[in-house]
Amino acid sequence: MKKPAVMTILLTVLAMLLSLGVATAADKTVNVKFPKGSNGTTIDASIRGSDAIKYLVDVSAGQQMSIQLDTNNTSNYFNVTAPGASAALFNGSIKGNSTTLKIPSSGKYEIDVYLMRNAARRGERANFELTIYVEGKASVVPSQPAKPTPAAPAAVDTSSMPRFCAGEASAKFNVRPQDITTNMAFKSGNWYVAQGWFDAPGGTKFFNCWFSLDDGSFQFMN
Repeated sequence: MKKPAVMTILLTVLAMLLSLGVATAADKTVNVKFPKGSNGTTIDASIRGSDAIKYLVDVSAGQQMSIQLDTNNTSNYFNVTAPGASAALFNGSIKGNSTTLKIPSSGKYEIDVYLMRNAARRGERANFELTIYVEGKASVVPSQPAKPTPAAPAAVDTSSMPRFCAGEASAKFNVRPQDITTNMAFKSGNWYVAQGWFDAPGGTKFFNCWFSLDDGSFQFMN
């Protein structure tokens, strides 16, 4: 093979690798740490086009997290997703650029800052300030049920517990299952607990579903 042809191939491969590197770097993940002695922080950053930044905040059940996004681009929003959840707990493009949430379950919450598709396609830029503030004491674990009721099958698979929990909540609160979000079940003593929520007229409604490891019994608590 002639040298010019070899050089052309090498340059093409190099360009592809560089483009992949840029695409990978565009979506960043940032672990948020508050300054010592502070309950919050303000982050200055920017995104362009389809870039997005995922901020991870470690919070505990029972605490309250407030988030405010100030931006120079009206197509710039953020979503909040709880650990293990399949849908956003808060969607900024629907509800605006500020929220205060009571934390239903402990773990790293994702705050995804992004541009809407129309602005992303045009390659627009957004310069923003993201303010995150957490207050309140953490709950060690939700109150465990005293007397379980044998309502669940004796052997509900752990992966099926969130779906079972959503079904119980749907029947109890007369809410469509697709409007309910449930977290992955986690172990707490001799129980597995799946936590969930949905948008209610008076605000977000939270609930817990408990599954006994001893006899497969089930207890719904709100």
